[in-house]
Amino acid sequence: MGVVKSACTVGVFTLFSRFVGYTRECLMAAFLGAGMYTDCLLIAVRLANVFRRIFAEGAFNASFLPRFSNVLYKDGKDSANQVLSDVFSCLSIILMIFVTTVLVFFPSVVEVVAKGFDVFSEKFGLTVRLGRICFPFLIFISLSSLCAGVLNTLNKFALPAALHCLPSLVNGTALVICHFIGLDKYITVHVLSVCVLIAGILHTSILFCAVKHYKFDLKFNFHCWTPAVKDVMKNMIPGIIGAGVWQLNMLVDISIASYLPTGTITCMNLADRLNQFPLATLGIALSTALLPMLSNCLATKDYKRAETEMQQGLLFAFFLTFFATTILISCNDVLVAVAFQRGLFGPEEVQITASALVGFALGLPFYVLSKVYAAVYFAAKDTKTPVIFAAISVVVNLVCLVVLVPFFKYFGLALCTAISAMVNAFLLVCFSDKNLRISWSSSFFYKISAQIAAAAVTFFALRQFAGLVWFPDLGSSPKKWLIFFSLFCVGSIVFMLTIMSFLFVTKQKNWKLWKKEAWV
Repeated sequence: MGVVKSACTVGVFTLFSRFVGYTRECLMAAFLGAGMYTDCLLIAVRLANVFRRIFAEGAFNASFLPRFSNVLYKDGKDSANQVLSDVFSCLSIILMIFVTTVLVFFPSVVEVVAKGFDVFSEKFGLTVRLGRICFPFLIFISLSSLCAGVLNTLNKFALPAALHCLPSLVNGTALVICHFIGLDKYITVHVLSVCVLIAGILHTSILFCAVKHYKFDLKFNFHCWTPAVKDVMKNMIPGIIGAGVWQLNMLVDISIASYLPTGTITCMNLADRLNQFPLATLGIALSTALLPMLSNCLATKDYKRAETEMQQGLLFAFFLTFFATTILISCNDVLVAVAFQRGLFGPEEVQITASALVGFALGLPFYVLSKVYAAVYFAAKDTKTPVIFAAISVVVNLVCLVVLVPFFKYFGLALCTAISAMVNAFLLVCFSDKNLRISWSSSFFYKISAQIAAAAVTFFALRQFAGLVWFPDLGSSPKKWLIFFSLFCVGSIVFMLTIMSFLFVTKQKNWKLWKKEAWV
């Protein structure tokens, strides 16, 4: 259960980070509402995060971590430290050049991303100003990802995962201060942009010190273009293309949303925030724990251990994923009302957000599966195949946008992303055997089937129950908390009992979910 334990460590801290992020979003919805100022701020921050996922979380980790792990365990700490310093220097130079270039041409970037904004409007100008303030955040958060990767290779997962809450914590605190001293929305969003940059600096500084604590020195030098760095950067190129293609989905969604009424971008972001709770806790946590483990297993050809860890990890992840998906879809209006309906965020915004939430949630199991199986390819040093699959998924997303958005609006916009994730996951799974030789047990398929059946039964049970106890006008009533808690408890009981009944009827030995053997 090594990978599950590591995934739980990452998952718990990531879940805490998402709760802090949720608190920040609640404050923003209540104090600023869903309008021009929040739309502009979210686009500015989203642009930095899109490139962060391209440079830091996806391509870089996929290329650097397997090689760093290999050098560390074969050639020793001194050689690994030299490679680390060279990569740190090279990455710093590339990021500074890239960020400077983007800042110069930032109006053109916003014009491409937010096509629905008039270039002479206040909304366009504000987005450019906020983006130029917070975009240098990319430099610091990318370097912090390098430090986090080193710590993960050393099986130190807690600190990097815990620090994900830092940007939300800094921004949430600033938002409360701005509200209580009476600053208007215009000044508040500028303060929040500065706080994004400050949080990035703090994040990097803490992880930098943590890496030094484990006797790794990140020394900057201009003679960093070594054969080892060339190898890492060469292998990053397919990953950058792949991550860039996947993030293109996000940018296309923003561009389409900019044509919809003001406030849509904010509502879509809040729906995605709720969807990110299970995605980050399960998909990201499990893939983070799997990558170093699979890298070691494939290097030593220990396919038996890889097989065991993959099956245990997927069983545990999908158990929670199917339940989370069921709750998000069946209780979408209740959940959004409980989460965000207060202050300037009213019933109309709740309806838009709840509609988008269903679309996002339908893709949740496939998002998780994509994250897990991407780790298989990265561990095998295959960054090219995911590029092809990501490109196919983007084409699917574009086609779906043309077909679905005119008819389904907010729901269609979210659903397109879910469908593209489904296609990407299907392709990753179908072609993974060349990298990972797994013989899936019949018990594994019975347990996954039981989880799917339980999700279907729970969905219908909760829809019936919600129809009896929930009415839209309860969104502003304190009773909404009790109603949601009741729905959650009923859903949990039905889900667990259905799984155990299915396994018992099909004569599976380990049907008692409270025992460790049920997850093997």
